Amino acid sequence: MLMSSASGLTFWGIVATLGPLAAAGSIIGVLPHSYKVLVLLIGPLFVPFGNFTMGILTDRIGRKKIFLITMIMYGIGIVIISLSYTFIPLIIGLMLAEFGVGGEEIPSLSLVSEDSPISQRAKWLTIISDFDNIGSAIIAGLFLVLVTSFADRVVLLLAASFLIIVMIFSRLSLPESFKWENIHGKVENSIKTRSSLYIDSAGETVKKPSYTLTLSVLMAMAISQYTTFGLMAYIIGPYEFPGVFTDDMIIFVALLGASVAGFIAAPLITRGRKKYTLYSYGLGFISTVAIFLVIPLLNNVLIFYPLLFFNMMMSEFAWASRTTLEPELSPTRIRGIFMGTVRLAPMIVYPLLVYLTSNVSIRVFIIINVGLWLLGFIAAIVWHHYGIETAKVNIDYPEA
Repeated sequence: MLMSSASGLTFWGIVATLGPLAAAGSIIGVLPHSYKVLVLLIGPLFVPFGNFTMGILTDRIGRKKIFLITMIMYGIGIVIISLSYTFIPLIIGLMLAEFGVGGEEIPSLSLVSEDSPISQRAKWLTIISDFDNIGSAIIAGLFLVLVTSFADRVVLLLAASFLIIVMIFSRLSLPESFKWENIHGKVENSIKTRSSLYIDSAGETVKKPSYTLTLSVLMAMAISQYTTFGLMAYIIGPYEFPGVFTDDMIIFVALLGASVAGFIAAPLITRGRKKYTLYSYGLGFISTVAIFLVIPLLNNVLIFYPLLFFNMMMSEFAWASRTTLEPELSPTRIRGIFMGTVRLAPMIVYPLLVYLTSNVSIRVFIIINVGLWLLGFIAAIVWHHYGIETAKVNIDYPEA
């Protein structure tokens, strides 16, 4: 289960980085500004489409069956991207790949949250999600050192082929979610699956949390984390620091920071969600204010890169909070739909921001990021005061 999900999210990290790398000129050469904007919009538009569509399907047909559909889609997409030398095939490949990896995320997180022991649930959700950053950092780092477009394509195909082979073998014996089986009347299968997973405890049964409060807070935190991560990791380079090497280096530094942070976050979030979430968004807000205060010095990489690295660490801390709270606060019967709905909010806002920030000054660009982090910090404060602690909760909430 963990290998399957880690491989899938590593693949998502690779695909998510291809659009910004293409916008920087790393795949089919330097693009006109209007083409850059279009390439950068593909992920924000097609990932949520995959998220929401497969979120609905995974609640109906199970977590495991979705993986076959998504693997086919992003596998075909990667092949098309690797063989692209003009703009149209590149766009088609990105559309397929982004939809596929977007659709993979919801069933992966649902499965891990449902089939993990309660004491390990947050840790595995955090580490699994961090493989998205690891995949992105690896591909960005490789594109930094590879000097030809042909080498880029060969590495991309080899990496994709290796991951797909790992996923196929790990998913052949992958069990379905025992919680999903139980809620859909497959009780005998559910008992067998659970007995093979070494589940330590059913957890504490608590009243189902308020949907209004939960959706509002999770959407606000999602908009804050998702948009600021994308803007600072992927968009600030092509827009504010144009140049293939500089853009690729910004992406690499950002994703390296996020990758490192995931392994630090895992043991911290296991202790409790509410304080962890508050500190994550608070420090994210403060670090973005720090970047704003040194805007005149951002051309100095010795100043900008360390600040970016730390800011992306805080973004990963906030991402860990999201990827833990979203499945933990949703009922099993509609977990996929619930998570897909929450994630629609940031994924609708993000492409609008990509478009709106395409011609603004760096000062305005950073101010927007400060405001978005403030939104998440306020949501974290609200949840700290009015939300529930989910560290030991049985996420099969009573339906009555």
